[in-house]
Amino acid sequence: MKTKLIVTTLAASLVLAACGSNPTKSGSHSAGKPDWIVNEPVASGHVYGVGSAPVYVDEAKAIQQAQDAARVTMVQKLKVTITGSFSQDTQELRQTGKQTQLVKTVRNQISSTIPQAEIDNLDIQENYVDRKGRVAYSLVHLDRRKAASKLRQRISDLDMQVVDLSDKVSTNLPVLKQLQNMVPALSWIEQRTKLAEQLQLIDMNNRTEYKDDSLKAVEARIQSLFDRLNVTLTASNAHGQEIRSGLAKSLTDLGLRISNGNGDLNFAFKADLREVEKGGRFVVFANGEVVIKDDNGRSLSEFNQEAKGVSGASMAQAKYKAVQSLGKKLGNELAKSLISKID
Repeated sequence: MKTKLIVTTLAASLVLAACGSNPTKSGSHSAGKPDWIVNEPVASGHVYGVGSAPVYVDEAKAIQQAQDAARVTMVQKLKVTITGSFSQDTQELRQTGKQTQLVKTVRNQISSTIPQAEIDNLDIQENYVDRKGRVAYSLVHLDRRKAASKLRQRISDLDMQVVDLSDKVSTNLPVLKQLQNMVPALSWIEQRTKLAEQLQLIDMNNRTEYKDDSLKAVEARIQSLFDRLNVTLTASNAHGQEIRSGLAKSLTDLGLRISNGNGDLNFAFKADLREVEKGGRFVVFANGEVVIKDDNGRSLSEFNQEAKGVSGASMAQAKYKAVQSLGKKLGNELAKSLISKID
């Protein structure tokens, strides 16, 4: 299932990098269809895909749909060459050691913002429109060796960027300052992971580009910085004090350290709790607002969340549920947006 999911994602990432012209031919009553429609070309080191789409009104749109279908066909061909270790290899590419939930969430958040990369040397060799049958066809082609070579070069460039940046960020700086300077490396590492996944799909022997020790050391450093990040919690009203324990637990579960002294980040928060009793049911609505500040008191960002607790037993139980839910939501919101807060 994991392999299928990864391949589906990679299929979507095969964005066309146009190379040369895209000749379109039209069929007539007497002209025959090109041979490639039924007999796809075969050549060592190359892969082809043929796709088709019905022509309704817009011929150009039908051709585009045929090209998309051809690319999907091409990916399916590449897919059958993938071994069962593909999913495991991909996980090894993405992870270095034990990661806290906070780091995993941050990396997933960054990964979701990175657009899929284009694959070089993917080109449309020919389009054909059978106007009698009202069907558009497209033939696409990929030189696997050239594409793999380009991907390896791009991966190597990213590796150098990550290591060079880490070398420039002094380990004598405060933890938060180091993280702020290392944020670009996280983005490059996620870009690299996506390129490495594509490389394994395209390479003739499904080989990928594994991380060397210097790159793993940078990832370990970033992990360590997150592990060392200290957070202080300051409630600004009575209801805020009631949710402190729930918020602290959520942040601790994510992998943050809660400090009673000076922290790298301070969460100044408040909460409003509204109690409602109706038909024998107790409901508590909780609204929490958090302002994140650095160790100099500079406001970095703020956000709020709402939660609800319901109980048929007592208002106290409903309040407990609302506070726990609100604390978890505020903690998750922090994890999802942490990079923009410290960038």
